[in-house]
Amino acid sequence: MARPRGNSTGATRSMRLPLPLDEWFETRMRAHPQRSASDLLVELVHGGLRLRDGYMSIHRYALEARATDPRAYAEYRTCLNDTFGPQYVEHLERWLEAEGVHIEAAALATAEART
Repeated sequence: MARPRGNSTGATRSMRLPLPLDEWFETRMRAHPQRSASDLLVELVHGGLRLRDGYMSIHRYALEARATDPRAYAEYRTCLNDTFGPQYVEHLERWLEAEGVHIEAAALATAEART
């Protein structure tokens, strides 16, 4: 909810955030009162890719495109792992495998060595 101008108490609402993001932010602030708003906003930005329609298929196709290039695959996989975690990357790799996309052993070994 927006706070009236000139009033420093009460709920704060960013007039620039779309309502679903603002609701997420408010929920997080209530759930974690010990964390600063800045930390929560960084988390929001960091997780923003997850809010994009089709983000998982975008990553899946990006991995597929790099499946034959060990270095490119390892770099992209490392970025996904850092951003979304190992379970997300493993899920994408199972998806690729289920659709018959073969990741070169060298690409997978290089990627796993980086994580």
